[in-house]
Amino acid sequence: MSLTLYAHPFASYCWKPLIALYENATPFTYRLVEDAAGWAELESLWPIKKFPLLRDGAATIVESSIIVEYLMRRYPGTTRMIPVNDDAALNGALHGSVSLTNYVMSPMQTLVSDRLRTQTERDAKGVADARTMLDVAYGMARRTAHASSVGIR
Repeated sequence: MSLTLYAHPFASYCWKPLIALYENATPFTYRLVEDAAGWAELESLWPIKKFPLLRDGAATIVESSIIVEYLMRRYPGTTRMIPVNDDAALNGALHGSVSLTNYVMSPMQTLVSDRLRTQTERDAKGVADARTMLDVAYGMARRTAHASSVGIR
């Protein structure tokens, strides 16, 4: 097995596959992408230049949830990251990808990226929109957590 995860610790999208790898003690090489050589290497594997990206030999796997599913199928450990029941797995995918990724992590990444820019490159409108989306997503998460805690499905 020769797994390599292309990632950066500030990229929230990389955390999901890292949790799956660490939780099951799956051996892998962490390829930090932050310099020109790292970006060039990533682009040679995935022209879109987005991470996380997992290499397994000649196979290239992209997108957090797909990487986790790939790991669970090819390198299952003692901790299951995806429910065995198909309906539960689909529900988990919906909450993980749509809710968490699109409505929490994407706006959060917008806020972080904006802070890393120079003052003249900042995007006040984009930041305001991201904060609004984050507030809405957190409100939805609180309502879902409350409904689950009182047995509403």
